[in-house]
Amino acid sequence: MIFDVLTLQASAALVIVVSAVMYLLDTIMLKDGLPGRLWSGAYLAGTFSALCYIAWLLLPDVFVAVAVGNGAFVAATGFIWLGCVAFNGRALRGSAILLGAVVLLVIVSALAAGPAGGDWAGAIPFFLGNALFAVLGAVETRRGAIGRRWSTVGLTIILAIEAVWFVSRTGVFLASGPDSELFRTVFDTRVSALLTITLVIAAVTVTSVLRANESTLRGSPDVRRLSVDANGVLFRESFEATLAIVCGRAELAGEGVCVIGIRIDDLRRVAVAFGPDDAEQIARELRRAVRRYSPTMALVGEADTTGLAVAFTTGPTTDIGRVARALHDSVVSDLSHLSISVVPVVGVGVAVTADHGYDSQALTLRADEAAARAAATGEQSFRIG
Repeated sequence: MIFDVLTLQASAALVIVVSAVMYLLDTIMLKDGLPGRLWSGAYLAGTFSALCYIAWLLLPDVFVAVAVGNGAFVAATGFIWLGCVAFNGRALRGSAILLGAVVLLVIVSALAAGPAGGDWAGAIPFFLGNALFAVLGAVETRRGAIGRRWSTVGLTIILAIEAVWFVSRTGVFLASGPDSELFRTVFDTRVSALLTITLVIAAVTVTSVLRANESTLRGSPDVRRLSVDANGVLFRESFEATLAIVCGRAELAGEGVCVIGIRIDDLRRVAVAFGPDDAEQIARELRRAVRRYSPTMALVGEADTTGLAVAFTTGPTTDIGRVARALHDSVVSDLSHLSISVVPVVGVGVAVTADHGYDSQALTLRADEAAARAAATGEQSFRIG
């Protein structure tokens, strides 16, 4: 069975429209955060792009539709990247300016070719623009908060495939031209439509999972839901959100904040050498012990999958070194009583607002880095870092 370009383009448009409508309905119902709204923008841009291409296929003289469609297609990929940037809590200003500039360049390059530009007016900027934002998106999905979610592996693969395909498409277009047998077989509009259908379906699935997690944490504008495990340890996003509030209040009150990082870096090696049961037992006991021996009103949460963090406010008489040492010794003591083959090194690191300010993320990062060094070297100084 052979499908013509119009049929495939219409099929791609249908898939994009249905996906966009479903995603937008969820966005409205969930009162979505910034990442979800940006991803919604991606599907809207994709829908608009598909409609532009259909208009051009039906009315070949309307060459403007190709230019606008190309810009919207690049914007769709760019909005996926911006959503990932927002999910990681990074500034969007520079990224948004870059996206706008590239989209404008893509549209102008197609318009400059005029009616004589035909099917491939402004093709090279269009190809490279998509490849650029696909690469940036793939990189962004492997860093920060979004990179710690297993479901983002699918989005990374999707964007990587798009990047490789558009780079390859550019190379073949320049080397052989759009009329070559290789280009028509592997990189023409029909193949692009099929690839778009596949990637859109996969992207909607992944971003829906990510958005659901982000929305659950954020809740409605008036309500924030916090998530804890059975031991009362806050999950990473909940810990970060709560610590940010505590740091803001402490700064206004003129109080200090201390974050103690606790890490066992060789837990994976324990799993390999002595079996996953020992590693799982250590991980469970670590969480219980840290929660048990932390100061009563302290926040206890995840730094990542293998590290924990304890945060509390401090005053002039608070002996932070003594608190850190007591926590370390108590945790090690509990771990040593387990019926396991080996007791891993527990590293502790300390960071305070006097050195790093009231940036909650910086405090957690510095404490975790110090704990990682202590776990790797076995040297526990309990000094503020």
